[in-house]
Amino acid sequence: MMSEKGKVILAYIFGWIGGLIVLFGIKDSTRETRFHAAQAIVLSGGYCIIYLIYSLLPIYIPLLSTALWVVYIIGIIFGIIKSNNAENPELPVIGGIAKSMFGKAIDRQ
Repeated sequence: MMSEKGKVILAYIFGWIGGLIVLFGIKDSTRETRFHAAQAIVLSGGYCIIYLIYSLLPIYIPLLSTALWVVYIIGIIFGIIKSNNAENPELPVIGGIAKSMFGKAIDRQ
């Protein structure tokens, strides 16, 4: 049996795949763990979409891809730290999007 903190770390480290596993595959997770998993899905999915759009742009903007990566890594670290400190799990902006997209899955019993 995996601890709730372990599940959250799995979700953030393995991005949207880990988030989907924790959110839908592991049935005994707490609401906070499911919320972190939903945020991990939104965070990594958002990063992938933004990076894809950036890579399709006809112009090159120096250091933008590095800045995107740094923001993504900071989001992962911030989410893991919030989980380990048992703080309010909601990340700025990401939390609201996660609630609107995965509200029913987060609140299931």
